[in-house]
Amino acid sequence: MKSYGNTSGFTLVEMAMVMVIVALLLGGLMMSLSQTTENTRRSDAKAQMDGIIDALYGYAQANGRLPCPATPASNGAELPVGGGVCSRQHGFVPSATLGLSGAVNADGLLLDPWNAPYRYSVTTANASAFTKAGAGGMQATTMTVLAPDLRVCREAACSNIVSATLPVVVVSIGKNWAAFTSAGEVANAGEATVGGGPSGVVYRIANNRDFVSTTYHQANFDDLITWLSPHILYTKMIAAGKLP
Repeated sequence: MKSYGNTSGFTLVEMAMVMVIVALLLGGLMMSLSQTTENTRRSDAKAQMDGIIDALYGYAQANGRLPCPATPASNGAELPVGGGVCSRQHGFVPSATLGLSGAVNADGLLLDPWNAPYRYSVTTANASAFTKAGAGGMQATTMTVLAPDLRVCREAACSNIVSATLPVVVVSIGKNWAAFTSAGEVANAGEATVGGGPSGVVYRIANNRDFVSTTYHQANFDDLITWLSPHILYTKMIAAGKLP
């Protein structure tokens, strides 16, 4: 008579252990892919913001002033067109005025990699001389008198100042743009709201001259922030013959 040995297989406990291990491996892989995607987006945003800063320096060299912010109703252009006393001190990058390419939303606002519009704030110091052309503008103001007043700090209380006397600050509000509560992020774009564009969306923006740039934290602070150096701005404008 032909005999057969015992047939062995996985027990339920062994199968459960295998499933747990596979789940852990997949979870780790997904977390790694998610972090890689986020790192790529942050790198892309930094590169795009560097391009915005370069465009602002170039605009000042060509026009003798800085552009006003765009609003949801201006389709990516500064408001008012031609500069002067800006419609808003805090608004959005005037990508149409600067000739910048990139994805825009239904209101014509330049978007960061998380599909939120870049915020843009400009100083109103010296009776808004920084955004005026001709009389009352930068070219008609003694350079030693020009004193932009935006500040970047390490925390919302602004007791630890990173840089002061700034003419322009540009902010990406990062991945958590739809919902943020930390004091630093609220200081950057959460203390006022503005709408009026074709989309009907109401956006959160800053409403004072202090901004926060601090250590990245996925849950509490993922903003990216950059600014114009007044000294580089003046040097470039002098070289272009736009300042005495």
